[in-house]
Amino acid sequence: MKVEDIKVGSLWSESRKNKFLWRMRYFNIVTKSEDKVSVTLTSNSNQAKTKARKILLTKAKRKIEQSELNILNSSLNINSLTFSSVANLWLNDCSKRLKPSTLNNRRKQIKRFADEFGDQEMSQFTTFQIQVFFNSLNLKSGTVKGYFLTCKSIFDFAKRMEIISKDPTLNVKLSLSKKTLEDIKKQNRKLFTVEDLAKVLNRMRSSENPRTYFIALTIEFLFLTGLRYCELAALKEENYDRTRGIIKVETNLDYTKGVTKHTHTTTKTLSSYREVDLNDRAIEIIEEYLKANHDNTYVGYKNYGYIFCTRSGQPHNIGHLNRSFKYYGKATGLDKQFSCHCMRHSHISLLAEMGINQKVVMQRVGHATSTITNNIYTHVTPNMSKELNQKMNRINKIS
Repeated sequence: MKVEDIKVGSLWSESRKNKFLWRMRYFNIVTKSEDKVSVTLTSNSNQAKTKARKILLTKAKRKIEQSELNILNSSLNINSLTFSSVANLWLNDCSKRLKPSTLNNRRKQIKRFADEFGDQEMSQFTTFQIQVFFNSLNLKSGTVKGYFLTCKSIFDFAKRMEIISKDPTLNVKLSLSKKTLEDIKKQNRKLFTVEDLAKVLNRMRSSENPRTYFIALTIEFLFLTGLRYCELAALKEENYDRTRGIIKVETNLDYTKGVTKHTHTTTKTLSSYREVDLNDRAIEIIEEYLKANHDNTYVGYKNYGYIFCTRSGQPHNIGHLNRSFKYYGKATGLDKQFSCHCMRHSHISLLAEMGINQKVVMQRVGHATSTITNNIYTHVTPNMSKELNQKMNRINKIS
């Protein structure tokens, strides 16, 4: 669980011989009762109150987690453990292995499960009940798969911990909808040709706002390299090798709690650690950014070392990038999905159009498996169709 989820009551201080004992009431969701935690500080100022609250929330979180473990270790209560309790135990168990963004997704999924059967005892679940639940989800196939993976992991954890004797998810089969014409059209809307992107970027470059110009450079760089947004946002000057004309992708910027936190995590997979060769235009973009950062005279600017940053030196916010891209993109009349991640898909499509070997493409974009690359790589672009037709026209009458 997160400290933000803890239901806090009152917070107060008591004088203790030149020190102050800070106490906080909170509700323990496991024991279903009110509890208290305390900490001693040297002040009772507002600043001390903020510090005390942070410490006490952490203590409360630990006590709640301990309550869960106590129940887990109690053979008398193990059969009465609810889905929500076990889900939180599972989340705590794997929290150190998952990235913050993944953890947030798992929490959202667990909340959806809890709304459906959070108070139900784990031993009471049936395969039929879970099958009916997943059949009722009116969500995209990929989203349903994600929910099922989390659900299955929770029940697998419960079985390993001997909370249940049988995993009810084993025989559940997902009824995923087949791809429709609409799905194919939606996929096509994510792919930009060089000509498509030029229309949007030229409009952005003509803006009187210099910040829009640099957003255009950022989007162009994503298209030319196939980087994920979080990889680009994490790039610092030391990740750029001017002599070799490459960038080194070594970390991700975790933007879930705001880019100004400058929280760096490991890359998505081991394959995502890589060096990416830059073409001449991509090098021009980096050099232009570095010069602008060096010459920046904005009063609020601070050099944090990031290459692709705003005038204040902070990494670009993905929401701002997407909104700007969409605003200028819509003005061109293109029927496209305007997002930074579409540039990654478009880069793979461009490389496929060039006839680049698929393994080389996977290495360049940091894909651990070929599944995603395949989905985009096998897409036939208009230029491919045109080339095919030109080759077919070379065939004379067959006689």
